[in-house]
Amino acid sequence: MRVIMNLAESIYCLAHGELLAHGSPDEIQNDQSVIDAYLGAH
Repeated sequence: MRVIMNLAESIYCLAHGELLAHGSPDEIQNDQSVIDAYLGAH
């Protein structure tokens, strides 16, 4: 994942086949919906 974050200018993040977020690596890393979907927020 670190390699992708260092190489990518723009990232599309999908969850259950739907677009969850789109943005720069920094925006994606800090997007609460991405954190919730991939780290299992309660």
